[in-house]
Amino acid sequence: MYPKGTITTSDVLPQVLKAEVIGIQDGDTIELKFVFTGKKAGHRKDMPLRIRFLHVNSPERGKPYYKVAKQFTSDLCFRKVVQIRHEGNFDRYGRLLGELVLPDGKVLNKELVKKGYAVHFKKYSSSAEYSNLEIQARNKKIGIWSLEQVNLGKL
Repeated sequence: MYPKGTITTSDVLPQVLKAEVIGIQDGDTIELKFVFTGKKAGHRKDMPLRIRFLHVNSPERGKPYYKVAKQFTSDLCFRKVVQIRHEGNFDRYGRLLGELVLPDGKVLNKELVKKGYAVHFKKYSSSAEYSNLEIQARNKKIGIWSLEQVNLGKL
């Protein structure tokens, strides 16, 4: 289930992750170059760790605003050292769920919703803050909200 050499749900992660972003999968998923120093690390170092942004959902490949959301994420964090706020939860694909804090202190998850490049993922989040950010973007008709018809089920 997990790519060879990656961190899995059985590994112990520090509460505060600080690492360089080495890959952008899409608007809401990145990969970190993470130096693992936990009990299960053994000889492993500089292991890739995939992060799925909490509270948000950005368009998938082939959908409107997919490339824009991915590029926005890349522009703000690629090759930068960021912090990940997390509670140690992984999704079914083995990605750590968390919020990405940029070097300037802004939270990338929130910035995506503010720009209309992601929606509040209400299926997995009840955050009033993210809901309000989505409403503001929708009212401004920016990003995906500028489209005539938005099919949230197909993001």
